This record gives sequence, C-alpha cells and structure tokens, in this order.
Amino acid sequence: MDGPTRSDPLHLHVDRKPQRESTAPPHHVLSTRAFPAQLKPSSGKSSYLSYLPSCVPSLDRSCPTSNAETKTVAGFRNPWPSWYTPTCFQVWDHLNWGEDQDPCIDLAALHLRHSPVTDKLPEKRKRPRFNDVKDWPGSSGAKAARLLRIETPDFSFDSSTSPHAKVTWLGHAGVLVQLPALDAAKGSRPIHCLFDPIFSMRCSPSQRAGPIRAYPSPCRVQDLPPIDAVFISHNHFDHLDHDTIMAIWKGSKETVRFFVPLGNRTWFVDCGISEERVTEMDWWDSATLCSRPGKESPTTPSLQIWCTPVQHSNGRAGVDASSTLWSSWYLRRQSPEGIYSIFFAGDTGYQFHGSPDWPPSPPLGKNTQKPSTQVSDDAEYPPCPAFAEIRDRLGPPNMLLLPVAVGSTYSYFRSFVPLPDWINPFPRHSVGITAGIHMPPWDAVRVFKLMTELLDKDTTNEGASGCSDPGNFPNPHPPVAIAMHWGTFVTEGAEVLKTLGQLEWACEQQGVHFARSLPVPDKESGTIEHGKRPRKEVPVFVALNHGQSVAPR
Repeated sequence: MDGPTRSDPLHLHVDRKPQRESTAPPHHVLSTRAFPAQLKPSSGKSSYLSYLPSCVPSLDRSCPTSNAETKTVAGFRNPWPSWYTPTCFQVWDHLNWGEDQDPCIDLAALHLRHSPVTDKLPEKRKRPRFNDVKDWPGSSGAKAARLLRIETPDFSFDSSTSPHAKVTWLGHAGVLVQLPALDAAKGSRPIHCLFDPIFSMRCSPSQRAGPIRAYPSPCRVQDLPPIDAVFISHNHFDHLDHDTIMAIWKGSKETVRFFVPLGNRTWFVDCGISEERVTEMDWWDSATLCSRPGKESPTTPSLQIWCTPVQHSNGRAGVDASSTLWSSWYLRRQSPEGIYSIFFAGDTGYQFHGSPDWPPSPPLGKNTQKPSTQVSDDAEYPPCPAFAEIRDRLGPPNMLLLPVAVGSTYSYFRSFVPLPDWINPFPRHSVGITAGIHMPPWDAVRVFKLMTELLDKDTTNEGASGCSDPGNFPNPHPPVAIAMHWGTFVTEGAEVLKTLGQLEWACEQQGVHFARSLPVPDKESGTIEHGKRPRKEVPVFVALNHGQSVAPR
C-alpha cells in the first residue's frame, strides 16, 4: 500500500547523447542558411505537409540546438524511408462510402451474443456520448457501452502483490504507471509516472469546439496520487493538454518533474512551471531518477529513462508544424531484485500499406473468403526501423503501451454530416492509408512481437544512450502490451467495436493472446481474479476499460 508522501522531487541526472560526429542527427532540420543538401526537408513522396518546418523558431525562445557546431535547429523530421506520402490516387482508392461492412465489428459484438443482457444503461457520468446509446441493448452505441466501460480507478499499490508495476488506463493515451519505491525504507511510497495525460472534455485549443470525449474521464486530476514524473510524447492537443498539465502542477508541485522532447520546454515554462522541473531530451538522451544523490550502481534502486524515436509529427497552430520533436519513452526500473522495463510508444505509425484490402479480415458477415495470408508489404513500403533499434539498444521491454487507432480529427469532421452511412457523402478511409503515422491494431501486434522477441544475435553494442548490451538484461517476465489511444475521442459506437474486433483478430492471427484484463493476485486468498493466465511463453495484448488497472506478475 502507499507509504508517506514524499516532500521533494526525486533526484535527477541527465546523460545527453554523446556527440560522435560533426553532422547533425538525421532527424534534425537545420535553419535554411545552414542546410547541407542531405539535411534539407524532404519533398514529394517522402513527406507530409505537417512534416516540414513552417518557420524558424526565434532564438529568444530556447530554440534547441543541434550537435552540428551548435547550429540552430529549424525543425525535425522522420529520417526513414518508411515515412511515405500517399498519392492522390492511393488516397482515393482507400476511401469508402456506404455502411461499414468491416467484419471485425461483428467479431467484437459476438462476445455479447452468447451472454444474457444483465447489465443496465450506465449512469450518466459513466455513459458514453453516443446518439444511440439509449437504444439499449442492441444499438452499436449500446454494444460499445457494454464492451467498453468506465471503472473507478484504484490507485492503491502494494509491492507484495504488484512486484513490478501497476498500470492504469485513464483514457486515450493517458496511462498511470506505478512502480515500487526507490527508497528501501519501510513505508516509502511508490513512484508514480504519468504518460500523455488528458482530462479535459475536448482535445482542442478551446473547450467550446473540437473533438470531444465520448467516454468521460474515469477520475479527476485531483484524484490522482502525487505524481513524480510526467512524460509527454509530442504537442498535439490530445497528448499535451494545458488544463490537465496545470492541474497536475498545482496538485503535485512538490514532487513532479516533466520530461519532454526537444523544443517543448518553452511551452511549459511559459505556462508558469518552474524551469528546473522540465527536462528536455533528444532521441537517445537518457536520465536517471533516484531517491538520493550519489554514484549509480546496479545495487542502487533507480529509474532509468530514455527518450526514444517514433514515426509521427507535431504542431498546435498550423504554422508550427514539426518545429518541436516527438518521441516515445523507455523506462527501466533497476534494483538488486531485478530489472523491469516499460515502453510507451506515444503516437506513432509503423508502415504505410498501399492496398485498401489491408489488413486481412475475418470470414464474417459478407466476407466469406478465408483470411488473407498477407500481413505486410515490406518490399514496396518498408516498416519503420525505430522499434527494432530500440529493442536492440535497450533490450526487449516487459510492458508495452501501444496505440491501436487513428487520431480523433477525421471522425470529428465526419460527425458534422448527420446522415446515416448509406447516404453520407463524407467517406471513411481504410486504416492502411494512415498506418504510416497512426498504427492500427494489426501493426501494433506486429510491433509488440518485434520488440519482445529474443535477440538472435549477441550484440555488444554500446548505443548512443550509453547503455550496455541488452543481453545483459534478461527478460524473464512474459511480455504484456496495453492498448491505448483508442475508444475515447470517438463519435460512434462502431469505432469502439471495430477497434476491439481488429485487435482481437490481429492477435489471433499472429499468435498473441488477446485479453480484456489480467489476473490480479488477491493478497488475502492468493487466488487469481479475472480468469486464468495464458501459458507463460504466450505474449498478452490487453484492451482495458477506462480506469481499469493491471499488475503483471
């Protein structure tokens, strides 16, 4: 259980990426006057509009500098061939009109057909905002409300029943991770890490317009335990929310530190947050949190942090596209008892898919064909190599927090046309066209397997982070992935059903166990709740309810 409140922030040591060469890192875009030819923003098929820096940040606003002779960085970019711009013909080919025939919607609903309707319409504060949710229990909104619920979070933590971590999904990409205390003293409280929190009703510059929650937040910011570290992946409004950040700062001012990618520090300082509490990091920079200052050693409990690459973009005002960096985060809690690592992907794509028939579909509904064996089209459109590089440098993570759905903007604009799908002139699009920037369920399962598979070579790589061979950090715990970035800022129940069905189908086809919860050992009886754990060697991908927690053993 939680111990006494800590009155000071954890001690921080930052290790910047060592400078190995005079050129800027490939994801840095230097100001126009300093552009080498190979570092100019890409054009044509290898970039999106949001990919290009639209202005050079002013020097008096803490503009980040590159390692290339400290020249000013004008922006950032995705440096891999996997960052691809679809042609107009490809976009057109991926548009769909009429009723949604995705058989994954029926696959998700199958879990309701074989059980009697014993639940009732949720109370208003725990009810999703779907127009048809009151048509209980058969409408798509009602089915979504039955399959994806809002639970009151339990933030208690006991290291005897949660020896490695406790993870609570707070909606969208917001996740609270609780880790055992770094101080060995009896009664010391756990570490509380918060990722991309958003508690506002809208992810927008204004709370009067913009994408709105279908599912209310499962709790208030005031209900959270004291926060030690907040990790922000990028500055899109659904991942960096002003009101949420200020409420966290107000409630955890004595303990909280903010970790952000390059270029985002100024935003926090301008909001009134103490400069020394905001740590800005480039890809492969690392930091360490510990309970007291002193020399680090394997016997000293610590929380190691790496800012790691992903394939995405950023921007909050249209004119600031790609002027600040985006990232994922890799955490490793190290103690004499062992090592447990967590990877938070933030918002990311993995691979563009040119076929509108991708991904393979289950043989349900009007689709009576056997599922396709094509799972990717690597030859024409390569996958993003960042995830394999993270695994190779830092080792396979035990827990992965992975996005499984696209952003909220497109469905929000589509909701302005209040017509049934069969006559709606505003089309849907297939997930393959946006998979290069927003990872759909099928690719999320691929990334899960890729990052947790055993390394087939003995690497002695001392990576840019300065970490040692990941082979020195064995991974004895069965890997677990938690789905996030879904089921919150949605406009209709079918979106929830489709994501659940697509994730379940992707897991089934790729040899991963799909689950809606993990068994939590009961301290008193020692029994396992929420069903049986699959075999140890089978990785598990979990889709939680809002506010639900898991504590892997």
